[in-house]
Amino acid sequence: MKKTLKLLTLGTLLSVFLIGCSNENTNANAEPIGLETQQENEFSGKTSINNHDLIYVVTAVNNLKYLATVKIDDVILEATIEYDTQSIELDGKNAVLTLDQKEILLNLGKKISSYLFHDEIFNDFTMAEFTLLRLLEYWAKSPSGYPYAKRSIKSVVNPDFALKSSDEGISCIKKNTYVTAEYDDDSGNVSESILVNGSDCIGRCGSGCGSFFSWASAWTKDCLDHDRCGRVNGGSSDPFDSECGDEYNEAADDYLFGVIRGCRG
Repeated sequence: MKKTLKLLTLGTLLSVFLIGCSNENTNANAEPIGLETQQENEFSGKTSINNHDLIYVVTAVNNLKYLATVKIDDVILEATIEYDTQSIELDGKNAVLTLDQKEILLNLGKKISSYLFHDEIFNDFTMAEFTLLRLLEYWAKSPSGYPYAKRSIKSVVNPDFALKSSDEGISCIKKNTYVTAEYDDDSGNVSESILVNGSDCIGRCGSGCGSFFSWASAWTKDCLDHDRCGRVNGGSSDPFDSECGDEYNEAADDYLFGVIRGCRG
């Protein structure tokens, strides 16, 4: 039996409640994701996708702190997520992922999402599973040539949109409204009025409208800035442009905590 967790928004805090027990996921075959452990406090597996070897492990230190490790080929990405303080520690030992490796991380996320939500019941998941899926999307969206250095992020509450190319904390935005995207590139600081969701889900903290786990993705100002920067500088075929590294850094807390701040679009 697997206890499940539900995310609720209460101001800027995360409330996690055990909502009883449900049967283990009855999907006929966990082999595509190489599932090894699926428990309330751990989700792990080992698999290979298109000749890329993958290992993933997420474990709970307590109800509000999670340790995650994803290994793809020889690259190891590590994260410590604390939901009570809404802080993140990331470390990839300065590794740089190839575009192919990023696509593999997205592919793994799709396979795990398909396994977890095969019957479209979206509240039967643990925080370990939620954490892994959000990290896979975030890591896969890094700019071209981005080194995964060790860094710490502490989310702040800042609803003002006045600062250009700076971390605005987690500022929710609404679909079908116009919001000013702000980023910097070789031409300097850029400000543009953008229709949220007007083009391939721009503004969503994820990888497009058809992305896995899109129902539980946040819509935020920092993600809009990063999306627009990538599309202007990288083009539709390569949205991971190296000029958008600072916007990418600023969106980390939005990926992990935007949903619990209520940024559902």
